Amino acid sequence: MAREHLSKRGNWQAKAGLGGQGREETVKKTLSGYLTHNSTYSVIERPKHLKKIYGGRWGIEPDFAIENRRTHKIAFFETKRQGKGGNAHERACKYFAPGVERACGKIAGFKRPFFFIFMNGLTTDKKKRTEIEMWFHAPGYRDRFLLWGDRSPQALIEYFEKVVTKYLA
Repeated sequence: MAREHLSKRGNWQAKAGLGGQGREETVKKTLSGYLTHNSTYSVIERPKHLKKIYGGRWGIEPDFAIENRRTHKIAFFETKRQGKGGNAHERACKYFAPGVERACGKIAGFKRPFFFIFMNGLTTDKKKRTEIEMWFHAPGYRDRFLLWGDRSPQALIEYFEKVVTKYLA
Protein backbone atom coordinates (compact mmCIF):
# COMPACT_ATOMS: atom_id res chain seq x y z
CA MET A 1 0.00 0.00 0.00
CA ALA A 2 1.41 3.40 -0.97
CA ARG A 3 2.44 5.85 1.74
CA GLU A 4 -0.39 8.32 0.96
CA HIS A 5 -2.97 5.53 1.28
CA LEU A 6 -1.51 4.36 4.58
CA SER A 7 -1.62 7.86 6.06
CA LYS A 8 -5.31 8.26 5.16
CA ARG A 9 -6.62 4.94 6.42
CA GLY A 10 -8.06 4.50 9.90
CA ASN A 11 -5.82 3.39 12.72
CA TRP A 12 -7.52 0.19 13.89
CA GLN A 13 -4.71 -0.47 16.36
CA ALA A 14 -5.50 2.67 18.35
CA LYS A 15 -9.21 1.76 18.53
CA ALA A 16 -8.40 -1.83 19.47
CA GLY A 17 -5.98 -0.62 22.11
CA LEU A 18 -8.65 1.52 23.76
CA GLY A 19 -11.04 -1.41 23.98
CA GLY A 20 -8.31 -3.71 25.15
CA GLN A 21 -7.28 -1.34 27.91
CA GLY A 22 -10.84 -1.38 29.26
CA ARG A 23 -10.89 -5.18 29.41
CA GLU A 24 -7.39 -5.28 30.84
CA GLU A 25 -8.49 -2.85 33.56
CA THR A 26 -11.49 -5.04 34.40
CA VAL A 27 -9.26 -8.07 34.90
CA LYS A 28 -6.64 -6.12 36.84
CA LYS A 29 -9.21 -4.40 39.08
CA THR A 30 -10.97 -7.68 39.84
CA LEU A 31 -7.76 -9.40 40.90
CA SER A 32 -6.37 -6.30 42.66
CA GLY A 33 -9.59 -5.92 44.62
CA TYR A 34 -9.51 -9.56 45.61
CA LEU A 35 -5.85 -9.42 46.64
CA THR A 36 -6.07 -6.10 48.52
CA HIS A 37 -6.12 -7.82 51.91
CA ASN A 38 -3.70 -10.56 50.94
CA SER A 39 -0.14 -9.81 51.97
CA THR A 40 1.28 -12.71 49.94
CA TYR A 41 0.63 -11.32 46.45
CA SER A 42 1.11 -7.99 44.75
CA VAL A 43 -0.25 -6.85 41.39
CA ILE A 44 2.26 -5.12 39.12
CA GLU A 45 0.89 -2.90 36.36
CA ARG A 46 2.82 -3.02 33.08
CA PRO A 47 5.75 -4.99 34.55
CA LYS A 48 9.16 -4.06 33.17
CA HIS A 49 10.87 -7.37 34.06
CA LEU A 50 10.86 -8.60 30.45
CA LYS A 51 11.62 -5.32 28.64
CA LYS A 52 15.09 -6.43 27.51
CA ILE A 53 14.86 -10.18 26.94
CA TYR A 54 15.67 -9.82 23.24
CA GLY A 55 19.40 -9.21 23.10
CA GLY A 56 19.34 -6.86 26.08
CA ARG A 57 17.62 -4.15 24.02
CA TRP A 58 14.02 -5.13 23.31
CA GLY A 59 11.40 -7.20 24.99
CA ILE A 60 7.87 -7.75 26.16
CA GLU A 61 5.64 -5.68 28.40
CA PRO A 62 2.73 -7.83 29.59
CA ASP A 63 -0.54 -6.24 30.67
CA PHE A 64 0.17 -6.98 34.33
CA ALA A 65 1.83 -9.47 36.65
CA ILE A 66 1.20 -10.95 40.05
CA GLU A 67 4.18 -11.62 42.29
CA ASN A 68 4.34 -13.84 45.36
CA ARG A 69 6.16 -11.63 47.87
CA ARG A 70 7.48 -14.67 49.75
CA THR A 71 8.81 -16.79 46.86
CA HIS A 72 9.38 -13.87 44.45
CA LYS A 73 7.86 -15.92 41.65
CA ILE A 74 5.99 -13.87 39.06
CA ALA A 75 3.03 -14.79 36.83
CA PHE A 76 2.65 -12.58 33.76
CA PHE A 77 -0.82 -11.91 32.33
CA GLU A 78 -2.07 -10.95 28.91
CA THR A 79 -5.70 -10.11 28.24
CA LYS A 80 -6.87 -10.79 24.72
CA ARG A 81 -10.19 -9.77 23.22
CA GLN A 82 -11.62 -9.13 19.79
CA GLY A 83 -14.74 -9.04 17.72
CA LYS A 84 -15.33 -11.00 14.53
CA GLY A 85 -12.06 -10.17 12.77
CA GLY A 86 -8.53 -10.11 14.03
CA ASN A 87 -5.92 -12.43 15.39
CA ALA A 88 -5.43 -11.48 19.04
CA HIS A 89 -5.48 -15.13 20.03
CA GLU A 90 -2.79 -15.97 17.47
CA ARG A 91 -0.50 -13.29 18.90
CA ALA A 92 -0.61 -15.12 22.24
CA CYS A 93 1.43 -17.93 20.69
CA LYS A 94 4.64 -15.88 20.58
CA TYR A 95 4.91 -16.24 24.34
CA PHE A 96 5.46 -19.98 23.94
CA ALA A 97 8.46 -19.77 21.62
CA PRO A 98 11.27 -21.78 23.27
CA GLY A 99 13.66 -18.84 23.65
CA VAL A 100 10.96 -16.58 25.11
CA GLU A 101 9.88 -19.31 27.53
CA ARG A 102 13.45 -19.91 28.66
CA ALA A 103 14.32 -16.24 29.20
CA CYS A 104 11.04 -15.35 30.88
CA GLY A 105 11.01 -18.52 32.99
CA LYS A 106 14.37 -17.56 34.49
CA ILE A 107 13.02 -14.17 35.49
CA ALA A 108 9.67 -15.50 36.75
CA GLY A 109 11.10 -18.41 38.71
CA PHE A 110 9.14 -21.14 36.89
CA LYS A 111 8.57 -22.51 33.39
CA ARG A 112 5.90 -21.00 31.16
CA PRO A 113 5.05 -17.99 33.33
CA PHE A 114 2.37 -16.57 31.00
CA PHE A 115 -1.35 -16.72 31.63
CA PHE A 116 -3.99 -15.54 29.17
CA ILE A 117 -7.47 -14.22 29.82
CA PHE A 118 -9.46 -14.47 26.58
CA MET A 119 -12.66 -12.42 26.33
CA ASN A 120 -15.44 -11.28 24.02
CA GLY A 121 -15.46 -12.87 20.56
CA LEU A 122 -12.59 -15.16 21.49
CA THR A 123 -14.92 -16.96 23.90
CA THR A 124 -17.97 -17.11 21.63
CA ASP A 125 -16.52 -17.73 18.16
CA LYS A 126 -16.41 -21.51 17.72
CA LYS A 127 -13.42 -21.43 15.35
CA LYS A 128 -11.33 -19.22 17.64
CA ARG A 129 -12.25 -21.25 20.75
CA THR A 130 -11.28 -24.44 18.94
CA GLU A 131 -7.94 -22.94 17.88
CA ILE A 132 -7.18 -21.73 21.41
CA GLU A 133 -8.10 -25.08 22.95
CA MET A 134 -5.93 -26.91 20.39
CA TRP A 135 -2.89 -24.63 20.81
CA PHE A 136 -3.03 -24.88 24.60
CA HIS A 137 -3.79 -28.61 24.66
CA ALA A 138 -0.25 -29.88 25.27
CA PRO A 139 0.82 -30.81 28.80
CA GLY A 140 2.14 -27.76 30.61
CA TYR A 141 -0.10 -25.39 28.66
CA ARG A 142 -3.65 -26.62 29.36
CA ASP A 143 -4.15 -24.41 32.39
CA ARG A 144 -2.48 -21.30 30.98
CA PHE A 145 -5.68 -19.73 29.70
CA LEU A 146 -9.14 -18.78 30.83
CA LEU A 147 -12.01 -18.29 28.41
CA TRP A 148 -13.65 -15.56 30.47
CA GLY A 149 -16.87 -15.22 28.51
CA ASP A 150 -19.32 -14.33 31.25
CA ARG A 151 -16.79 -12.00 32.92
CA SER A 152 -17.91 -13.16 36.32
CA PRO A 153 -15.48 -11.89 38.97
CA GLN A 154 -15.88 -15.21 40.78
CA ALA A 155 -14.73 -17.21 37.73
CA LEU A 156 -11.57 -15.09 37.45
CA ILE A 157 -10.83 -15.37 41.18
CA GLU A 158 -11.36 -19.15 41.09
CA TYR A 159 -8.96 -19.42 38.15
CA PHE A 160 -6.35 -17.48 40.12
CA GLU A 161 -6.86 -19.56 43.27
CA LYS A 162 -7.00 -22.98 41.61
CA VAL A 163 -4.43 -22.51 38.86
CA VAL A 164 -2.10 -19.53 39.18
CA THR A 165 -1.30 -19.82 42.89
CA LYS A 166 0.19 -23.31 42.49
CA TYR A 167 2.87 -21.85 40.17
CA LEU A 168 3.61 -18.97 42.50
CA ALA A 169 4.05 -21.17 45.59
